[in-house]
Amino acid sequence: MFFQWLKQYVPRSLYARAALILVMPIVALQLVVTIVFIKRDLEDVTTQMTTTVLREISLLQQQAAGASDPETYLQRLAPFFAPLTMTARFLPPEAPMPQEQLSWNEFSGRVVRDKLKHELDGFVAGEFPEKRAVLLYLDTSAGILELGLDRRRLTAAAPHQLIVTMIFFGFLMTVISFVYMRNQLRPIKKLADAAQAFGRGRNVSYSPRGAPEVRVAGSAFLDMRARIERQIEQRTLMLSGVSHDLRTPLPGSS
Repeated sequence: MFFQWLKQYVPRSLYARAALILVMPIVALQLVVTIVFIKRDLEDVTTQMTTTVLREISLLQQQAAGASDPETYLQRLAPFFAPLTMTARFLPPEAPMPQEQLSWNEFSGRVVRDKLKHELDGFVAGEFPEKRAVLLYLDTSAGILELGLDRRRLTAAAPHQLIVTMIFFGFLMTVISFVYMRNQLRPIKKLADAAQAFGRGRNVSYSPRGAPEVRVAGSAFLDMRARIERQIEQRTLMLSGVSHDLRTPLPGSS
């Protein structure tokens, strides 16, 4: 029953079915590789890099513990900013509470946010703009601290290059395969057109070409057509002779 239901959605022509057979494995392979890459490799690498940064921020919080004003807090942390490639400043007291800013396609940023939210004390929000800087906001005893980090310290550089490259070359190879498949199916289509035309009483020119199997089928069709044409010609001659004899008077008849 399932295959009977599926047949109504399967293309009818040979070219469409061949195209479906060609495209489905490529699309399925790209989807599987993309999902595995995003869910395993990219997520694992991002988690490991975020863990390293999380430990560094925890160390900074320990060094500045007990500081109640922003100036003292930053003075205690100043020796660590250059080695850790971080920048820091306190937001003004009248500034609104920072909010998370993540675009719809920001997968790595969501992994970083979730990791820091669950394991970093005082984490408020994070901003992941298109540029390479990432801004993390922490609630400290001296106010809201804004830490600036290089994005490459939290996420893999250009993580989508593999996906883009895979899609591009998959599309390119699909186009090349379509051109090759079209050249291979063209002799079959010409054979089908010649057989259909002969069945309707028309004789179109046809010469076998293509793969050896198609050539054999084409040669068999030409032999069959030639035999049928000879039989038709012989039948026509026989009927013409019978018709001529029926019109000729018998000898001795009055």
